[in-house]
Amino acid sequence: MSRRPHTQKRNRRKSPSPSNLSTAPSNPNTQPPGSDDQMIDDQANLTQTDNPSTSQTSTTGTREATDQEELARARRTAENAVSSAYSTYHPPELSNQLDKKGRRMIAYPCKMCGVKINRPTTDSSCSNLLRHQASCLHKQNEAGSSNTLAAAGISGTGDIDRREVPQLCAIWCAEAARPFSALADASHQMILHPTVVKNLPSDKVLSRSVHMLYTAVQDTLRKTLINHDGAMYIGADAWQSPNGFDILGVVIYCLVELAGGKFKLEAMPLDFVRLAKSHTGEYLADTIRVVVEKFQIQNKICGIVTDNASNNLVMVSEMKKFKWARFKGDQHWIRCYAHILNLIAQSILRPFDGSGGEEAEDQICRFDNDVTHSTHSGDEDDTRNDNETIQPDILEPELTLEDINNLSDEDEENDLYTTAMCKQSLAKFRAVARKLRKSPNSKMEFVELCREMECEKPHSIYQDVRTRWNSTLDQLVSIVRCHKAITVWQKDKKHGLDRKYHILHVDIQLAKHLISILQVFYEQTLQVSTSGSARLTHIIVFIDEVTELLSNAIARDGSKYPPALRNACRVGLQLTNKYYTLSDCSPLYRIAMVLHPSFKDEYFKIAGWEKDWIAEALRLTWEMFNTYYKPSPSGQPSTNPHKVTKPKTGNLAQLGAAQAARVQSANDPLDVWLASGLLLDDGSPINALTWWIQQKRAGNTHGGLLQMALDVLSCPATSVDVERAFSFGRNYVTQKRHRLNSISVTRGMSMAFYSKNKLIEPGLLRKWKDGLNEEKEKKRKRNAMIESIEVD
Repeated sequence: MSRRPHTQKRNRRKSPSPSNLSTAPSNPNTQPPGSDDQMIDDQANLTQTDNPSTSQTSTTGTREATDQEELARARRTAENAVSSAYSTYHPPELSNQLDKKGRRMIAYPCKMCGVKINRPTTDSSCSNLLRHQASCLHKQNEAGSSNTLAAAGISGTGDIDRREVPQLCAIWCAEAARPFSALADASHQMILHPTVVKNLPSDKVLSRSVHMLYTAVQDTLRKTLINHDGAMYIGADAWQSPNGFDILGVVIYCLVELAGGKFKLEAMPLDFVRLAKSHTGEYLADTIRVVVEKFQIQNKICGIVTDNASNNLVMVSEMKKFKWARFKGDQHWIRCYAHILNLIAQSILRPFDGSGGEEAEDQICRFDNDVTHSTHSGDEDDTRNDNETIQPDILEPELTLEDINNLSDEDEENDLYTTAMCKQSLAKFRAVARKLRKSPNSKMEFVELCREMECEKPHSIYQDVRTRWNSTLDQLVSIVRCHKAITVWQKDKKHGLDRKYHILHVDIQLAKHLISILQVFYEQTLQVSTSGSARLTHIIVFIDEVTELLSNAIARDGSKYPPALRNACRVGLQLTNKYYTLSDCSPLYRIAMVLHPSFKDEYFKIAGWEKDWIAEALRLTWEMFNTYYKPSPSGQPSTNPHKVTKPKTGNLAQLGAAQAARVQSANDPLDVWLASGLLLDDGSPINALTWWIQQKRAGNTHGGLLQMALDVLSCPATSVDVERAFSFGRNYVTQKRHRLNSISVTRGMSMAFYSKNKLIEPGLLRKWKDGLNEEKEKKRKRNAMIESIEVD
């Protein structure tokens, strides 16, 4: 009796039937999702339909298992297997490789490396699978010992060089305005990198690191500024730190071209210096010169922006003596427009201010007693007494004799309100805010009334700070917003106010009138306070807007404002005209208007400028262009150099001169610029600087006007960036850091802003230390060589 082949016997015994396929046991822990099985089965059916030859028959006539049946059996085996051989492989699939009998093999894809291990359907051994599994696990363990999370694409958790720890810690303390001791907190160290915790520097090392980084960054920054093409402007202001040091802050303004043809208006604190003497103009000028010349940019400074303090006038005059190439003194002094707005708004409100230091209730009581004695002369006395609390140079020049004669007379019987009544109204508003702030029960009652009467949110009355005029505006707006609730709340005997503090209809009218005047100043202040937004072209338009507002308020005929408010607006208009005149002293304002694509000289004509003023603006523009920006003429050789022409006389000479003048006028870039039309965006002015940057990208130089326009239009109009730096300084010198000396304060603040402006490269401190060590080594070798020569 002949023995059947082993393969055929096993195929008959193991051949699955449809019933077996449907009732085969499964391990719920290893069963793949049903959707995957459905997809595989569908693919198998498609394969069987497309390849009818996959079903094979044995030579003895017994039917052998098809490829799909063998695949199903292999999958059941892998799912139900107790051996761990299949744990590192994906579900088996049909392989494109054939065995010795020409049948397709079963492929097992490895989960670790993706390699497919092929096994014939007649072989059930797991040796190849186990061998490959061991090899993959070994390779994975070796690779895992050298891999980090950073290699897997997870940032912030890579290895840190222990030599970089002092720089990282110094930057964090400076930029976050935290004391060095904060690094030693146990709770803080729990979130630090292990390398940082292990190599944490001491406070002395951190202090030295700050000073060394300060010097290293300035060396790099100096080279960058020297290579910068274009004009630069500086902003300066003085400030007293919380621990008593007077510090001068210097900010650099310039237009920087970034990678990819992009441009950025940069306003970066350049340096902070302690002022050890009285803040005289001469001392301030010398201090600024030290800072500017340290960075070797004195010949690129085209202007300075400061506030309107009198010592700054002397400072600018002294700086003119330095003979910098582009700085000519007062004509290149830009007065901070944000400060001007503040002064004008304060001058309008000053006639209505009460005496300093008095409580709101005391002011109301005094006004109740003296209101019958208030006259026009009495108002003048009150105004004069208030002005004694501010610097005389701020409000000079005062009203002229003609302005005083034009003041409107107040009538207590017929006017809606008088100056004395305005003082009383503002005192009432402060009394309401004070009551709500100090009485929680009154505040709860007030908020409930605001909800019932559907007053707009927020349901609160802002406090009025004497040194901030915008706080007065905020308080007026909140009074008008919640006046319905105030009218009911103030009558409550338990939570309200005494009758003499009650707000009347006339008080609300005054609040609305003041809001209509002050709102323009508030909106302009927001615009110029945005970093990089305020430029010279905006200032003349802003001043014209303020002038028109105050002039319309002063007009007697048909004015909706009583004489008290008109007289206050007259004071503001006088101060506005003063600074308008000062802005005319600087040619930069007018040149910026001429180079604005939406203004040019047409704005001057529309604004009603005199012809002489317009001609002067064009002359200043032409003079700056010819002095600094006019391209040098390219010498073109004559077509016939040997030809000698006779000098022309009489009418011929005049014709030649006229033709030359016409050709010169036609080729003059400024004339071509003015002759072109205005560019508007839906009737509104376009962004001038953006437009000129687009011209630069397009390669259109406009005959040399391009660089001139970029330099002038990038000039700042405010010094708010210096004020913003001082705001950070108040956080830097906390109560726990009052022992910091002046050098630590100034250099720490400087390094904080260097870091914020991405000027500190990784490894800078280490490279700086290495450079110092190399210099010391060279010096030692040089001294040793000199000593050896002397001995010989």
